[in-house]
Amino acid sequence: MKKQLLKTTNAIFASILALFGVSSCNDDVCLYGVPYEEYGCPYSEYIEVTGKVQNESEQPIENIQVVSSGDTVYTDANGNFEMRKSDTYPRDNIRLYFKDIDGATNGSYQNDSADVHITYSEGDGNWNVGVGRGSVTKTLREKDE
Repeated sequence: MKKQLLKTTNAIFASILALFGVSSCNDDVCLYGVPYEEYGCPYSEYIEVTGKVQNESEQPIENIQVVSSGDTVYTDANGNFEMRKSDTYPRDNIRLYFKDIDGATNGSYQNDSADVHITYSEGDGNWNVGVGRGSVTKTLREKDE
């Protein structure tokens, strides 16, 4: 008797779940003619950190490697960089590592690091979560030769 009751209950729940999992397609919920369903965790694509790397004379340094948790970017001719992310939940704080990888081409600088606090925007109240953004200006010292 218990087995029959469990089988019947499971069949009823499976039928209900099947009904909820199927949706119709109209102009409001179609993406390229396919029903667009918002399942899973929302995420955002955003610029997590922007920054500038300079020497002690406040001159920008080009080609400095900036690394954070597996993400790597390089400074441009003006010493600027930005790290883009695509995440479900932005981080609160991150540590950036700065490394001079081109030798004496634009001067030789010591490796260094910096902690960056991420501040948040509100998001759009829909599926986009509030995204974080931090900013840093890092001054690197020349290596003692």
